[in-house]
Amino acid sequence: MFRALISCLSLFLVLAASGPGLADERYQPFAENRGWTVAYDRQDKVCIASPKDGKEGLFFIRPNSNVVVVLVASSKLGWLTNEQDYDIVVHTDRRRWTGTMRANVTDGSGGLYLTNPNASFMAALRDAGRMRLTVDNVSYGPYSLSGSSDTIRQMADCARALDRGAFGQVKTEEVAEPQEVTIGSGMMVDWSRADFGKIYRGEDWTLTLSGEDNDEGTATAVLKVRHKDKGEATIRLETGPDDMARGQIGIYPLQWAQPGVVFSSFSGGAHCCTAVTLAHASDDAVKTVELGTFDGFGVLAADLDGDGNVEFDLGDDRFLYVFSSYAESAPPVKIMALRDGAATDVTREDAFRPVVERRLTASMRACFEQSTAGVCAGALGNAALLGYFPAALELMTLEEIDRQMEDYFLDCDDSTACKGKKRFQDFAEAAAWRLQNWGYKTRAVLDDKVNAFARELASAKDGYAPAHADPDTEFSCNMGPLTFEYDAAKGKALVRGYEFGCNFGAATVLKDSLVVDLLCSGEADFWLDRHVYERDGEALTSLSVSGALDEGATRLDKCPAKPVSQP
Repeated sequence: MFRALISCLSLFLVLAASGPGLADERYQPFAENRGWTVAYDRQDKVCIASPKDGKEGLFFIRPNSNVVVVLVASSKLGWLTNEQDYDIVVHTDRRRWTGTMRANVTDGSGGLYLTNPNASFMAALRDAGRMRLTVDNVSYGPYSLSGSSDTIRQMADCARALDRGAFGQVKTEEVAEPQEVTIGSGMMVDWSRADFGKIYRGEDWTLTLSGEDNDEGTATAVLKVRHKDKGEATIRLETGPDDMARGQIGIYPLQWAQPGVVFSSFSGGAHCCTAVTLAHASDDAVKTVELGTFDGFGVLAADLDGDGNVEFDLGDDRFLYVFSSYAESAPPVKIMALRDGAATDVTREDAFRPVVERRLTASMRACFEQSTAGVCAGALGNAALLGYFPAALELMTLEEIDRQMEDYFLDCDDSTACKGKKRFQDFAEAAAWRLQNWGYKTRAVLDDKVNAFARELASAKDGYAPAHADPDTEFSCNMGPLTFEYDAAKGKALVRGYEFGCNFGAATVLKDSLVVDLLCSGEADFWLDRHVYERDGEALTSLSVSGALDEGATRLDKCPAKPVSQP
């Protein structure tokens, strides 16, 4: 959807061509303040706010009052060549925000963007003077935020004016709306009621959009899809009445690298709902498949595993309203794809593990910062997808989450979900009960061999340290040796080092080696590591497979027992 709004290149052209103001030929000024110029883009039909002090920094884009896109554009971000989510940290002089932003690689320019950012992100921008962005431990900026609060308000005013049609008569020349639209492969376009009657063409597909009003005050969006060789079919989706009717049409490689059709329709309302149907050409006919109905407007199609076919990056909407209000809910990731002609949940497939891992670390940071039940429940969902549920729960400040959790969210009046249970004791019980009922793995995953190995490592009470380590340096026996802890009753294990701790996730024993997935935290951050610990007599060889904790194999000796102080 972002590509259909505006590209980084367009933003740079705006600034390069405009001098002190935006180009009159394309951009109609709307407002300005000490930091930004707000204008209406006649070509892309969006409101745009561009910083006055240079070609790089923070941009705002609004195609309507329901959607806002924030973009950090910088030539220094030109290394972002894959359209994927990146863990980022935003620092302003007011607060810190962590989350994910998607790389914009439309034209090779450097940029990261976020569509409909949550309230905490926008709060970090309001009244702030400057901003830095950290990606992969590298900081970019600072970028000026002077006038940010005014800009956010002015952009909202511009979007409302856009919805009212206030810019409809402002054109360099009158041009009739085209009745045919070309859609390239890998492209998504928005549609509204004004587009009923249009024909969309792309690849081997011809798509005709129309609509019908219903007696009960709703409407139906109708898309006739025709493939040049395989025939045609008709998709009918509910949409909002009158000017509320809107959705998306796209053409993407859905399976076997063959282009298919994505058609979505928004039903309207504050938080609901987008219905999505796919069309693909089978051996002998055009088949339609319901992908489902999802919260919010629009659907994100992206090739998440690099196999040439797109998947749909969604959230598990069962988490909405269950642990907190809608605004404080942050569902775990849910990835769907078309497989052998059927809509399939592929979230747990190994190919998408890197995607879930990125969401897990980002959601754990958000839980640490906010300690709200809805955000932390989503983090537990992401953790459970990878076998880290017990590890993630151990790293959460449960007392603070319980303190902030509204009491009535502990009541359970859904007999199907709760199986007769009327009330939960606390957040931890509610999360474990509901996630297990929804099919998430919430129990410890350590088998007998792993338990025995962890128990043996924990028996070295004073820990391990590199041989001949300087006693005044980190990781020495004096200043933070590697120590293991094992809880037999809970079947849980963890390892601690200098200013960090890691809880065991999935693990296995191979001869004299323990291979374990670790969920780690330290200095207000979270990360994942796959580690190998190999016994060598009384010594231990440590190897971080991912490189997250150390580089190369390190031999560790048992630390000598500390003398017992005499009374």
